[in-house]
This record gives sequence, structure tokens and C-alpha cells, in this order.
Amino acid sequence: MKGVDDTDSQRLTASARRALSSAVHRKPRFLIIGAGRRGTAYASAVRRERLPAIIAAVAEPVQSTRISFGKKHVWDDGAPREDQSFDSWQDFLDYESKRRRAEASGEKVYAGIDGIIVCTQDQTHKEILQAFGPLKLHVLSEEPIATSLQDCQDIYVSLGGATPETIFSTGHVLRYSPHNMLLRKLLLEDRVIGEVISVEHTEPVGWFHFSHSYVRGNWQKESVAAPTLLYKACHVLVSLL
Repeated sequence: MKGVDDTDSQRLTASARRALSSAVHRKPRFLIIGAGRRGTAYASAVRRERLPAIIAAVAEPVQSTRISFGKKHVWDDGAPREDQSFDSWQDFLDYESKRRRAEASGEKVYAGIDGIIVCTQDQTHKEILQAFGPLKLHVLSEEPIATSLQDCQDIYVSLGGATPETIFSTGHVLRYSPHNMLLRKLLLEDRVIGEVISVEHTEPVGWFHFSHSYVRGNWQKESVAAPTLLYKACHVLVSLL
């Protein structure tokens, strides 16, 4: 893909390449954890772009949101099966533990999932990722991964470090937007702009977004979220790196 650092693919281990290769021949199945705007955006992209993946299940505590999401992206117009709809990620873990035991004993069971897409609030990521670590699934976690460096380190340990059989990724999607990919191409590939001496970046926040999200919303204070630079501008920091 133009504009994407080719060294990223070179860093993949042989096992990870095999995992990617197998995903091409068999559509990987994903559980969406959190069916809000981000979860819906990922599921919609899979459907809209006809990506080689299946949104196989959803874990969402709000019943109306879960049903609406499921009908559109998981089970269509019918009723959900037991492997498709969950009130919480904890409920899915209970189900998956039983499913794996039944499968190991030779019982006929529904197909499992290959990965999870974590689209919940920032402060919940650590608990979720640590709980799913033993399952050895592929992971796409919304950014930021966690709200502190210690939490990130704890998550890394719980996932087994650099596990070669699975892929852990973060939803830094801004770096793959058309304008950023073009800028990278002009800077690093075509070299038509010249060397970067300094960068001045402004992170504009609209009045409605600021009042709704950062005054009375989910990101109103660090004790329940993260510092502003982390949750509002981590996309920019990643792009600069």
C-alpha cells in the first residue's frame, strides 16, 4: 500500500505472516466489544468495503444498541444465536470458556472467533485486554490503548509480550487517511517538499464537541479518562513519530 511504511510488514514474524495468509483464505471472525460510534464505524467499514472479515458477535450492555447493531452487522433480521449477542464482554468470556471445553471434548459447537475489536472507554481497555490475553486472539484496540504507561506495560505482559501467533494493533487510523498518506509520500518517498525543520500543529476542538465530551462528557477529568494530549492528540503524536 502506498504511503505505508514497508518495514512494518518486514517486522512480522513468520507465524504472524502465516496468520495473515490463512485469514486471506478463511475470513477471520471478530467480536466487537462496544457497539458505539467506533464499533459501528469498524463494522460498517467491513460491510461497505467488502473486506475479507466477518463481524461474528457483539458485546454491548445497552440492549437497544446491541440489537440495532446486531441486526445490521451480525444476524440480520432473524434472532441472534447464543454465540452472537452478549450483554457484556464478561458474558462472552464465560461462553467462550464453555465453548472451548465442549469443543475439546469432541462436541459439535459454533465456530469461535479469531479476534476482538475493543471500542469501549479508554479506562476500560486494560481490564478487557488482560482478561482476553489467555485466549490468544488477534486484537484491534481503539486508541489510546490505556491511560497510563504502567497500564500499557501490564497489558503487554498479560498478552504474553511479542506473541508470534497473534497480531496486536491500535486504531491509529488517522495515519492512513488520504491526506496524511499523500503528505508522507511527498516527504519521504518523492522528497519534493524538503527536510522538516519544525512542526506546528493545532488541534481544533469544536464548541459542541468540547462541551459535550470534555466538559460534561466522558472525558471531563483525568481521574476517569486520560490527559488531553493523550486522548485528543495521540493520532498526531503517532503521525509525527
